[in-house]
Amino acid sequence: MSDIMTLFTANMPASIFNQLFDESQTADNACPFLTLVRYPEQKEVDEWGTEAPIQDFKTGFLGKTDDELRQYFRRFFSERPPSEQGMIVENWMAVLDDQSAVDSTTVLHYGMKKSMWDDLHEYEPDKEVFGEGKLCEDGYIWWKWRVPFKHSYSFFIAVEHCDFEILELLCRPEHRYSQGIVDYETCWKIICGDIRDPLGKVGGQREASPEA
Repeated sequence: MSDIMTLFTANMPASIFNQLFDESQTADNACPFLTLVRYPEQKEVDEWGTEAPIQDFKTGFLGKTDDELRQYFRRFFSERPPSEQGMIVENWMAVLDDQSAVDSTTVLHYGMKKSMWDDLHEYEPDKEVFGEGKLCEDGYIWWKWRVPFKHSYSFFIAVEHCDFEILELLCRPEHRYSQGIVDYETCWKIICGDIRDPLGKVGGQREASPEA
């Protein structure tokens, strides 16, 4: 199982991570998928993801911006041998910030190499990156979403195994609440065919079962 590097940009009680872990594990077939890095100098990481409960700690990433977190993220992989990287993947980050403690959300960052984007859009060279995707200095296009704790594992799996239509669905502004939180429940119903995609790009609505 691949794991997501998880960073705190605000100091908060360990109970916030414990809540994130517990709620994320209510998803079908869920397993530990977040690997907590408490400070940049941390030598060892949990090989199979960090499990709750954890103890209170002071983060070494206090107030860091997305760009600063990505710079650390790339150094982590470039400076460590694979044996010291746990199962952390090179295209996901999870961030817990000040808002996380207020509304039980985490910010999930997903990256795709620009070269892969170009290969997949070979016949659409002018295809624009959708949503808030941003080409960054590491050569990846990065998207990010604020996701409720309880949907974080399911969201991760959906993006890992989805096509571009579903990735774009998750980026649509009409599926964001006023606080910027993804309305994942509606997105999931569209993905499963329980409701119709208003734009007609994802799946199709299931036909109702005939009455007995």
